[in-house]
This record gives sequence, C-alpha cells and structure tokens, in this order.
Amino acid sequence: PGMRCLVVDVGGGTSDFSLIRVVEGQGALAFERDAVGDHLLLGGDNMDLALARAVESKLPQKVEAAQFGGLVQACREAKEVLLAANPPGSYPVTVVGRGRSVVGGTVSVPIAASDVQQAILDGFFPAVAFDDSPARGARTGLQEMGLPYVSDPAVTRHLAAFVREHLPKDAVIDAILFNGGVFQPATLQQRLIDVMSPWFASTWKPLVMTSPSLDLAVAWGAAYYAWLKQSGGKRIGGGIPRAYYIGIEQGSGVRGPRSGDEVTVVCVVPRRLQEGDEISLKEPELELALGQPVLFPLFTSTVREDAPSSVITLSASQLLSLPPLHTVLRGGKRAGTKQVPVTLAAKCTEIGTLELACVSREGNRWKLEFNVRDIRRDDDEAASEPVVIDVWPEEKVQAAGKAISDTLRGPESPQELPRKLDTALEATRNEWPTALCRRLWEFLEAGAEGRTRGPSHLSRWYNLSGFALRPGFGDPLDRYRVESLWKLITATASSAGKSAIPEGGADFWIMWRRVAGGLNTALQQSLFAKLRPTLLPGKGKPPPKPGANELAEMWRAAASLERIDAKTREALGTALMTMLERPPTYLFWSLTRLGSRVPFYGPLNNLVHVHTVETWIEKLLTLHPETDADRMGWAFALAQMARRSGLRAVDVDEQLRERVLTVLRPITIPTAWIAMVEAVTHDAGDERSRLFGDSLPIGLRLID
Repeated sequence: PGMRCLVVDVGGGTSDFSLIRVVEGQGALAFERDAVGDHLLLGGDNMDLALARAVESKLPQKVEAAQFGGLVQACREAKEVLLAANPPGSYPVTVVGRGRSVVGGTVSVPIAASDVQQAILDGFFPAVAFDDSPARGARTGLQEMGLPYVSDPAVTRHLAAFVREHLPKDAVIDAILFNGGVFQPATLQQRLIDVMSPWFASTWKPLVMTSPSLDLAVAWGAAYYAWLKQSGGKRIGGGIPRAYYIGIEQGSGVRGPRSGDEVTVVCVVPRRLQEGDEISLKEPELELALGQPVLFPLFTSTVREDAPSSVITLSASQLLSLPPLHTVLRGGKRAGTKQVPVTLAAKCTEIGTLELACVSREGNRWKLEFNVRDIRRDDDEAASEPVVIDVWPEEKVQAAGKAISDTLRGPESPQELPRKLDTALEATRNEWPTALCRRLWEFLEAGAEGRTRGPSHLSRWYNLSGFALRPGFGDPLDRYRVESLWKLITATASSAGKSAIPEGGADFWIMWRRVAGGLNTALQQSLFAKLRPTLLPGKGKPPPKPGANELAEMWRAAASLERIDAKTREALGTALMTMLERPPTYLFWSLTRLGSRVPFYGPLNNLVHVHTVETWIEKLLTLHPETDADRMGWAFALAQMARRSGLRAVDVDEQLRERVLTVLRPITIPTAWIAMVEAVTHDAGDERSRLFGDSLPIGLRLID
C-alpha cells in the first residue's frame, strides 16, 4: 500500500490483459497496448524478426518464405543465449536448405552479442529523454505477419509518453514488475532501468519485483484467478482502471459532437468497477431506435472520475475513442420502426469486453457487446488521407428520390431517369459523394418492387443500385445495406410467378461486381454457385450459353469475389489462361483481380499461390498485344501480379520481377504501375478505380 508499481509488458499476446488487470488492483500503472491507446505488439516476435533481417543480410542470398520462418526461430534461440549471463563470443545461426538441397543448401553464419545489441537494444530499447514521444508516420499497406505494429518500434519512447501521462507531477515509481518472455534475459531488464534512471533522481533504485517464470506468468495468473473465483478466496479488488462512456444525442436533435470538438456522453461504467459486476442506471431515460440501423459511439478515460449516470458535455480530446457499435435492434416481426424509452445496464467481463444492456419499462432487454481492446486512431497516419464529408441539400435529395419513385411506381420512362437525377441534384453521377449515393439507395430499396414492371425498369434498377452501393463497403452501415439487397433479390426469385421477369442479365452481374466487397463469405459462395456451371462446367456437362455481354460481366463478377477459396480462384485463372491466343475484352482485367498480390478487400489466405501466379506471368510475358486497350490491360495485369506486397510468401521471385520491369519500362504506362513493382507502395485513387473496374465514390476511404 502506498507504493507506485510500474508494470512493463511488451509481449505480443492479448491474454496478458487478465494478469495486468489483477496487478492494477493495487493502483499499479500498466504499460501495455490497451493502456497506451495503441497497437503495440512490440514483443519478442517483432524483435526476432528484426534480428532475422539483420542476419539475412549476411547470407549469400535471400532465403525463401518457408526458410525465413526457420531463420526467425534460430535467431530467437541465439538472442536468448547471447543476452544471457556469461554469453559466448558468438553463436551460429543455421538455415536448412529445401527439397533436394536440404543438406547442400544449408548455410550457417555466426552472430555476436554486438549484432543482437544493435538490432534489439538500439532498435527497441534506445536511450531516450523523459520528454520524448513516439514518432508517427504512414505505414505500408501490409506488414510482416499481418500484425498492426506501431510506426515507432522504440519501447522506451512509448514508455516515456505513458509515464508522463499517468504519473503525478514530481512523483517517483517505487517498483517495477516485468512481464512476458521478452524480459527473460536480465540484460533487457537492466537496460530499461538504465534508460529510466535519468528520468528521476540520480539515486533512483526501484524495487524489481520477482516472478518465478516470465514465460508462464500469464498462464499462472489466469489459472490462479479462475481458482480464486471458483473457490471464493480473496483476490485483489481494485477493479477496472478506466471509465466507459456512451455518446448520446441531445433532446433538441443536435448530435454530439455538437460544435466540432464537443461530445455529449453518459458514464455507463465508472473506474474501479469490479469485473463481472453489473451496474444498473436508473437514469437518464433514453430513447432507443428499433428497426433501423443505429450507432453507439464508445469512449473511455483512464483519468476522469465520473459517477455512473452522469451526463456530461466535454471536449472530445479528453476522451479516447473506441470502435463504435453499428447494429439494428429489432422489436419483433411486426414492430416496425419506433422509439422505445430505455435505461442502461453495464458490465465489464473478465475477458475484457463491455456488455451494455438497454432495458425497457416492460423489462425487455437488448444486449450489446463492445470490443474495448481496439482503439480508433486519429493520428498523422489517418490525417494523411482526409475523408471528405459532403452533405447534400435535403430538398435536392428528396427531388432525386421523387424521380426514382415516379419511375419505379409511375408512368415515367426509365431511360429518362439518369438525366432527371442529374438535373435534380445539379451534379453528374460521378460527382455524387458516398453519403449521397447511400441516401439514394433508400429510395431504390423502397421502390424495389417496381423493377419487375419491365426489362428496362429492371436494368435501370440494377444499374443504379450497384452504383449507389459500390464498392459494398466503406460506410459503417454498408453491410446492412448489401444484405438487404441480397434479401430483396433472393426473396423475389423464390416467390416469382410465371409472369414475373427473371433476375439476371449483364446488368445483374455488373451490380454484384460493384457490391461484391460487401458480401460475406457465405453469400459470395452462394453467388459463385450460380456462376460455376457457366465458367467452370463439369466434365460431360455442356455449359449454358449466355450472350457475349452477359458472359463478360459474369467473368468480371466472379473475379471480384475475393472471399471464395484460393483453389477456386486458381481454377478461374487457369481457365482464362487458355484464352490467351485470342483474348476477350474481359480477360486481362479478370486475370488481374485473380492474380493480384495485394487484394482489394479480401483476406490474404485466399490469394492464389505465388507459384501459380509466376506461371501466369511467364505466359503473359510472351504476349504482344496489338490494340492499345489490350496493351494497357496486359501491362496492368503484369504490374499487379509482380508488385511488391512486403510479404515473402506472397511476392514473386526477384528475377521474374526484374524481367517484368524490363518489359514495362519501355512502354508508355503510368509511372505508378512501375513503382508498385519496384517497391511497396500505396495504391493511388486511379489504381484503386482501375482495379475495382469502376469509379469509386467521392469521399470513400478504403483502409488497407
């Protein structure tokens, strides 16, 4: 009691959170990613990667992706030996060969303690002043192992910033508890103490608390915590170290933030609430919207002492913004859209989630669960890509909505609708921002039944719906909108009579290509099931024969499905490669989406294997496209397949990449295409739109 203990945890795992919570019960300061408000993940994995890269530079050639994993493990062992007490002069790091060269291809290089010091001590634990702050900068689109590392790897700078924020002025830290396998070597513990010594008095000597096993500290802490809870034994009861707040609207209809910097919130969880305890707020009574998409903004603070139920308006800079919850709350099948008065109940669970319940007067409860581990970031990286927020005048939006309704339900011709929309909005459709496009979808959704009045109505509805919802993501409620589109189409198809116009045609597939990014894996697989008989027919089964335009759009739609498995995407690409002698118009674009090394939105595990893509590139290099359109499509396909992603298991061979550059450099193409093959780069707007196959909405920010 009365001691200030600093808990330093730089492990990469999130399970450390439970142990840190227990120690914080005694008023400790915890240094880990949740408290800092950033994705640290600066643990041993990242340090081993840095050392492995340094060792690789000493090898005769760059190792392959599978070998690099073994190199990382060997460097981890070498690091622990060379940082231990009485280390040897050097330690061998061995990389085993592959295939037939498993013995002959094995190489070994010795590394010294100075190599470890340069890679780890100087890189991750440099000597910094107390007023130093971590540097922030733009990241590349992809990172090794896919982990969200911070821009500045210096642990000591993050530690200095944390201590400045949480330690009272002129106060001193009395004790330090090291946690995580990173601090297994006493050298790293002493290094951190040496860096911190100039921050305090010259005689500062903190108590270093001991742990039987840093590697097993989390497992022991979790097991002991569970045993105490089960047996009813005494445990540290300091509670959670931070308070949580929910953003609310004002009664006047003014939303928070109210004046650009102010936000109105209600405190739902005070600091020091015990994990597992629920707190019911009898006031304030709020109105909950049912049957429509709603947003629950979430904030937190480690310094404010507000009582539960407190409604406060303060500067947004005084709170840390957490990822909000977007959802649709239902009141029953026939409840429709309505407002229900509710009060709130909240509970912080032992696993670090926040459960919030909305309780009506009748006792109905709507349970919401927030992830309080992730942080919304508004740093320099986010500011480097400003988001355009353009709100269209409501009278013009309503005029455009009336034109859509009159066309789908009235006598107006569908052919005149684009011109009427341009006139009503006083802007061409390529000038429509994201928010306006999504507003127009509301009118298209409401008048969806009118699309079955005739082929022209159906085609126009497909065209506008896909355009309004493209690319299917980017707005918080896009998942809800795209799922509504799917339900509209499938419900109509299942209940259509003989006189109804069937769903399909080229515009049908253009629409799905535009919104494919908003379809989850199951829906993309269901959509591809309709494409498979035509694009990948089974043996002995004659494929359907759609028109040329519809076939082209079917291929483009299939290539846009980045959530289907890699084997199926490889089969599609292989089928396209058989058409190279007389390439159709859709071939190069579809092949680009299937073989690209950096996906537009999909997961990395669905990328076609690099060896397959290398065979595609070999065949493409033998082509000599005759038309300008084919030449540009061919060059863009080569650039996307050979581009650098920063991931060894994804990037093509260096020699093959140089051959691609030799072919592309003499051609008149955008310089950005060559740059993406030479180095890891961000896609510019033009490259994004070309890869998407359409213009992207104004103000849409796509996150890598």
